[in-house]
Amino acid sequence: MAPSKEASARSLPPGQATAVVTFVLGWDRQALLWVNAHHHRVLDAILLAVSFVGEMGGLWIVVGLALLAIGRPRYRRTAAMLLVTMIVVDRMIAAPLGHWVYRERPYLVIEGIRQVGHRWAGSSFPSGHAHSVWVATIILSKQWRRLRTPLIVFSVLTCYARPYLGMHYPLDVIVGAALGIGGGFAALGVERLWRRVKEESR
Repeated sequence: MAPSKEASARSLPPGQATAVVTFVLGWDRQALLWVNAHHHRVLDAILLAVSFVGEMGGLWIVVGLALLAIGRPRYRRTAAMLLVTMIVVDRMIAAPLGHWVYRERPYLVIEGIRQVGHRWAGSSFPSGHAHSVWVATIILSKQWRRLRTPLIVFSVLTCYARPYLGMHYPLDVIVGAALGIGGGFAALGVERLWRRVKEESR
């Protein structure tokens, strides 16, 4: 069956699609170069520290395990949701995506990129720092509303730190943040559904 006129209108010709991809990747590279070139010793110290505590989701794993060990029952539920969501987003979504769209770290392929901190050599896309920090921000700020602003500020700093330190392109961070935000809200949605089913079954 031939495609409808409506479907044909929605699809981009190959030349236009290539032009869009070229434009996005060009913007991505230029944004990286700008962020990476505008550095300062104070920013170095702040962003390196922010990035360090987020290595492999370390800070959020510690927070989750601590809440599981000493928290009240509702805090333990939040901790379990945080840890499970981080694993699902990282292992079931981000890792396959990084394998499918493999991208070398910018400091390995762009001459003159300033790299600071721990050197990862795996796929740059998407940013693990970005998705883990946003999963934590969405889930923890739901439980502790007063932490919402500090968590958002910390998340933004984490995302800015990755291209600043030469470890990710801005697009890696944007996609990672989108995965984290989406995963966090999906987890909250599942929790609400579970509570509703539990209440209706009483």
